[in-house]
Amino acid sequence: MDIVAIMAGGMEGDLESGRIGEAVRARGGKLHWFYRRHGDELPESIVDYDALIVFGGEVSVHDPALKFYFDQLGALIRSFHAAGKPILGSCLGCQSIAYAFDAQVRPQGFLEYGFTPLRLNEVADGDPLLGGLDSEQMLFEMHSDTFDLPEQATLLMEGEAVAHQAFRIGERTYAFQCHFEVTPEIVDIWTRRELIGNPRQDQQQVASLVEQVNRDFERYQDKQTQFARTLMERWLNLI
Repeated sequence: MDIVAIMAGGMEGDLESGRIGEAVRARGGKLHWFYRRHGDELPESIVDYDALIVFGGEVSVHDPALKFYFDQLGALIRSFHAAGKPILGSCLGCQSIAYAFDAQVRPQGFLEYGFTPLRLNEVADGDPLLGGLDSEQMLFEMHSDTFDLPEQATLLMEGEAVAHQAFRIGERTYAFQCHFEVTPEIVDIWTRRELIGNPRQDQQQVASLVEQVNRDFERYQDKQTQFARTLMERWLNLI
């Protein structure tokens, strides 16, 4: 099981892949990392790979300086999709999949951070990944961008502040705005790297958010972990 793993932002792959990486390793799979910040060229051929995972990150798909990169990534996503090979996107990865299928990605005007109530719709009840799961989920979010739904997409999960939270294109391409894969340790790394001490962020508000998310991990982490492991087991079964 050889999986292309894309890191378009500043994350460290094995350290910050969370339950996604954990599930792949448990099944004997291998993540082949491609880092934008290291200048890694994206694969020209997908013949030797079974699937594609596009992880999150702090950059924006709509950044003009990154247009060439996300155009290339979009072409790679479409290649895997056309070949019927499973695709999974998380947060920035979700937005990258939307962009690959001609949907607009744009700033949402605020930071959605912390555990957020999300609703699985009726279509999700019959979905291969989400079917049979509780219709109400509390899952971790950390993003400032959102996206329009691609024309070909089926919406699976919705939120109040940000409507589009998960979608599927065809039978094997899945995109999740939430970070269902995180652990408290990963969120601490992200928060220190991106929020704490950032002059563009209200530090009093950041402190309040951190305090809240620490409490929420105690309440919701076990159920989020169960959600992540079920979803990943089913997604890996698609390969």
